[in-house]
Amino acid sequence: MKTIPCIMFVSMLLFAIFYVTGSVSNLPLLVASHFDGNGDPNAYMPRKSYTMFVLISGVGLPLAIVALLTAVYSKARDMKLPNRDYWLAPERIAQTRALLVNHGVWFGTTITAMVCFMHWLELDAHRTVPPHLSSQLFAGGLAAFLLITLGWIFVLLRAFRLPRA
Repeated sequence: MKTIPCIMFVSMLLFAIFYVTGSVSNLPLLVASHFDGNGDPNAYMPRKSYTMFVLISGVGLPLAIVALLTAVYSKARDMKLPNRDYWLAPERIAQTRALLVNHGVWFGTTITAMVCFMHWLELDAHRTVPPHLSSQLFAGGLAAFLLITLGWIFVLLRAFRLPRA
């Protein structure tokens, strides 16, 4: 596993923990936790439950994904990949496994960043009474996450092309 993706992942997890726990007290005891298309709240939850939900989504889920992908890919011998015979050859399988684990770590980092962004939107929504979520910022963040995810898939698939002779 490469160092930079791991440092980024751990840094993002620590940031998420400190950011959420350090800012959640700015929310009311009953948090508007779901909003309709106009940005108006239509569901609420206690602040403690909201905090647990955000930490599980932004820290627990990415950790579980990275742990699962690491466990699976670090020992896998047969995977469905483009040009699989080349990439699963004995002299390259360790490189292939490391690449897949590193991509999983980057994806976990992206998920954590998205959850932190959503928490920031939640904090912003509660700056007004009644709370109001910016539909434009939500849509922009979702579009950015989807574009990053598509880019991540593209880079991953591109990594499994055959090298030029």
